[in-house]
Amino acid sequence: MPNSHLKHIFASTLLVAIVSAQGLPVKKKPAVLLDGVAAYVNTEMITIAEVMSEVRRSPWAEVSPELREKRLRELYTATLNALIDRKLILAAAQKSKMELQSWAVDNRIREIVANNFNGDHTKLHDLLAERKIAYEDWRKGIEEDLMITAMRYQQVEKRISPTPTEVRDEYEANKGRYQTETAVAVSMIILDPPAQEGDSSVEERVAKIEAALKSGTSFASLAKTFSRDAKAAQGGSWGKVNPEDVFRAEIVEELNRLMPGEVSPAVILDGYGYIVRKDEQQDSRLLTFDEAAPYVESHLRMRMAEKIYKEWTDRLRAEAYIKVFELPTVN
Repeated sequence: MPNSHLKHIFASTLLVAIVSAQGLPVKKKPAVLLDGVAAYVNTEMITIAEVMSEVRRSPWAEVSPELREKRLRELYTATLNALIDRKLILAAAQKSKMELQSWAVDNRIREIVANNFNGDHTKLHDLLAERKIAYEDWRKGIEEDLMITAMRYQQVEKRISPTPTEVRDEYEANKGRYQTETAVAVSMIILDPPAQEGDSSVEERVAKIEAALKSGTSFASLAKTFSRDAKAAQGGSWGKVNPEDVFRAEIVEELNRLMPGEVSPAVILDGYGYIVRKDEQQDSRLLTFDEAAPYVESHLRMRMAEKIYKEWTDRLRAEAYIKVFELPTVN
């Protein structure tokens, strides 16, 4: 196939993907083939359609339109590399004469059906039919996944064993990485705007609550009486949270001013009233070595796995014939 024709195919496919992601209609030209060769791995071929099928499973469409093509290209490249590694690992499994017993594949399929289809095989077959995927092809993919997992265990996971000295050295070099999160225990009374004429205003209810608090009425009982959110039944308790992740900036500011046990003045936002109490504050602190050791070892294992996996796949690539076709810029 001439290179100029390949470039036309690649550009067409990318354009279709970008336009579709933006929710715009795609104008199809009958004479244009929207597929082509993305790469050759030894004697096997990876098509653009295969790569794009995997790319579409990523949340790339959520990126702003001006960044979408750049993000698509990044995902395309990463996905193509992952598919190349997959073919190389499967070839290595075949070379090592690895075989899976059919019961292992059957067990994995039963797990998938139980976890994703409530044990109903019919639902699985319906989904495959909807996506125009033959069951045998899908089953073969499951078998390949298991073989790749087994190969990765033999070549990577079995070789990972951080020593106590390495764990200690990692902790000492990166203590700041191993610390608790800041957490604040918060209770809140949320007052909604008057539903109809004659109902008490937010300000009137705030005055009643503040007077009741001064007279000794518990915050929890007032939350159960006045608050209009799902936390009211728990006395307005939100438990321990990171305020910046949960509340609007105005409420976070009030919380920052409070000492544990103190109640904020009412904050009025969009017609709603918020009365906040800081129940407890847990400041971030460094973990001791004994506390951090499991996390340090996990981090080391992940870093070692990445290094060993790359070295392994680099060797497989060096021993293979790989031809990747560049994806051109859309004009």
